[in-house]
Amino acid sequence: DRPPMPPSSSTVSTSSTSSTKSYSGLHIRTKAKRFLSGSKSGGPKLSAGGIASQMRRGVGSKYRRPEGAGLIYHAQVVSDDYFDLKTCTTDGHLKNRRPIPIVRASEFFADLEYTGGKWVRRAPLNGWDGLTDLQLLSITGKVKSMGQTFRVRRYWCYDSDKQTRPAFPEKSISVRITLLAPEWTQHGFSPNNPGYTWWFNRFDDTFFHGEDIAKNFRQLEATRGVHEATKVHHFAHRYAKARESTKDKIVYHSAILLEWSHGKYCTIFELAFYSGVGGYGGRSNWHEDSISMDPPPKLLNAFPNYMIRPWNSTLAEVRMNDVPYKNWEEFTTYLTDHESPSGSKDHRFLDVNHIASADVKLATRSESAIATFVNNYTQHNREYHEESRNCQTFAADFYRLLTGDSNVKPFHTICQILYHQHVNWFLYSAT
Repeated sequence: DRPPMPPSSSTVSTSSTSSTKSYSGLHIRTKAKRFLSGSKSGGPKLSAGGIASQMRRGVGSKYRRPEGAGLIYHAQVVSDDYFDLKTCTTDGHLKNRRPIPIVRASEFFADLEYTGGKWVRRAPLNGWDGLTDLQLLSITGKVKSMGQTFRVRRYWCYDSDKQTRPAFPEKSISVRITLLAPEWTQHGFSPNNPGYTWWFNRFDDTFFHGEDIAKNFRQLEATRGVHEATKVHHFAHRYAKARESTKDKIVYHSAILLEWSHGKYCTIFELAFYSGVGGYGGRSNWHEDSISMDPPPKLLNAFPNYMIRPWNSTLAEVRMNDVPYKNWEEFTTYLTDHESPSGSKDHRFLDVNHIASADVKLATRSESAIATFVNNYTQHNREYHEESRNCQTFAADFYRLLTGDSNVKPFHTICQILYHQHVNWFLYSAT
């Protein structure tokens, strides 16, 4: 399950002597022998789960991740005379909003300020308006060790060098910095508004996220009455690509289409990568103007600046988009028009599958209630896993909640094997 965007920079690689594990963007180097065979003191052999747990706590790394910390980001700091056409414009300026942010050394280190025992950068990083108030955790770089081999050198670390002002290493061309976002980023898109969810109504250009979605609907319901979900449709598709890899041919995206009692439009519910829309120019397959950059898509204009951040394929968000179709029959016309090969130049979908449809049987099914249920769901587990915690598992759980159908499963066989239903996540707050 992937949106039509470049892959994440997070990697997992192993060798006979060491391993590198990506955990929410935090790369921790560990000795494989120590974890797989036990500690030097003859400790017990650890399971895969034990290894992951130690990595999350920072065991084996040069520093421990601060307790109660927010999201981790990595960025590249380059020398002031650095030039590469991949990351620079022809006139030498760094390109804005790179997947891995990039910044000149003089700009980054001049903006650092020491406050509360931390080195913090307040200004947006590399044009990402949502990357502000970031604490510097470390500065690392590659150095030649012996012959043609390289090793990672840690030039600065927040817990051992915090009294020393960070600086760009002499004779370096590029270094990697690790940055820590504020604590509230672990819970939502903005402070005091938990939940990795957002809802866009393109008809009046309103956009809300987190708990504010349900609050907004409750205010509307008090004045114009309650709109209830009436019918639900479960569907899946592949992404249209000029060249499909073997993996692309088995990757399906699943979503839910909900019809409402007002009969004016429907809403699409989908789980996907964290910041996959805000980090990719406001593009969404559910809106006709998604490929337009001049003018920008209406969805991008509706996004608050603080939600414009790089995407993260290890975290999930749930997106809710109102679309101008009154029912499933009208919506299938849109799918057909953009299904390849259909004659349309704007191909978006392949092999569309209508999995199931039913009446919504949930007793409480107003817009505010639905928004609350979905927001609860994201707070119980914010991770994204391609095989077991993805768009297909969310769609199956959501369809089961709305209809009471206990036989619903994710679309693909692989996801079915690893699927464990979590309908209870919708019903209870995680806080």
